[in-house]
Amino acid sequence: MLMILTTFCSFAFAIVALRFEESVARAVQSRGDAGARQSSHVGEPLRIGGVAAITGLVVGIALTEWTGPDHFAPLWLLSAAPVLVAGLTEDLGRGVSPRGRFVAAIFSAVAAVWLLGAWVPRGNFPGLDWAMSAPLVAMAMTVVFSAVFCHAVNLIDGMNGLSSIVVVSAALGLAAIAARASEADIMAVALLLAAAATGFFLVNWPVARMFLGDAGAYGMGHLLVCLMVLLAWRSTEVAVPALLLVLFWPIADVMHTVLRRVAAHVSVLQPDRMHLHQLIRRALDIIWFGYRGRSRSNPLTTLLMVPLILPPIAAGVALWNRPVAAWIMLGSFLAMFAATHPLVAWIARTRR
Repeated sequence: MLMILTTFCSFAFAIVALRFEESVARAVQSRGDAGARQSSHVGEPLRIGGVAAITGLVVGIALTEWTGPDHFAPLWLLSAAPVLVAGLTEDLGRGVSPRGRFVAAIFSAVAAVWLLGAWVPRGNFPGLDWAMSAPLVAMAMTVVFSAVFCHAVNLIDGMNGLSSIVVVSAALGLAAIAARASEADIMAVALLLAAAATGFFLVNWPVARMFLGDAGAYGMGHLLVCLMVLLAWRSTEVAVPALLLVLFWPIADVMHTVLRRVAAHVSVLQPDRMHLHQLIRRALDIIWFGYRGRSRSNPLTTLLMVPLILPPIAAGVALWNRPVAAWIMLGSFLAMFAATHPLVAWIARTRR
């Protein structure tokens, strides 16, 4: 019932915002997103879907706290305040640079370590475990990873339904691992996070009347990675590479992007149109829909990517307490991701 209520509250807030869309739009300074180089969507949808999802989540958490002992949840939500404020400021057109949002993500990560008293204490890998045995090193690695992951989620928020499917599936994967590790409170909160993102999905696909925006993408990314950190901290049974498999898609996308831009001697903060989801959408336009086919190729891209997104999560859940096998699977999926990128580009070229 709490999941249903959380989904309903998230969806209802989004519908209310859409009901007053013109008034909301007048309060937002134009960002020219539709004309941006990396744009894949049609028109100028509202970018406050994250506010709707977080509102639904807060309602669900409030009721959970009233009926159950999920003591970490309020502090978990509070730690997201810096990225939510910075992201919403950018969504309202007030201009916060990518560097500024990354710094806000670092502040949120530091706040989470401090408020929750948790960080990733190991890597389940020789040498890495030795380095992370020093708390300051482990804390620093946790903070940097969290900030990078928040930015990674933001990079996939321009394709209808993609960010919400990634958040929902990853949250469900973390809930499954929490259940297997007997961490009932983490499982319950992860399920509520999935429910909140589901409410937003209903207005984000197939037609995107609203996007998460920077507040939602950075905020949901932060909340996801915090649950991962708590699982690694609380249960020595949980394999860290299994958790990375559950969060695989944003991680793989940002790793590939950074390496590709470094190889091309381009700033890692410079936007481009070479993310895998963008390549797939353009390939669909080239092969079937034509130059003005975004309204059809955009939501179809998300559907085509679901079979790519779910297998690593399933592997992470299956290998939740088997670190060696999880590392092997993580490396395999990274190799497949890297191979898929040029394959899609080759298919598009040959079908021109």
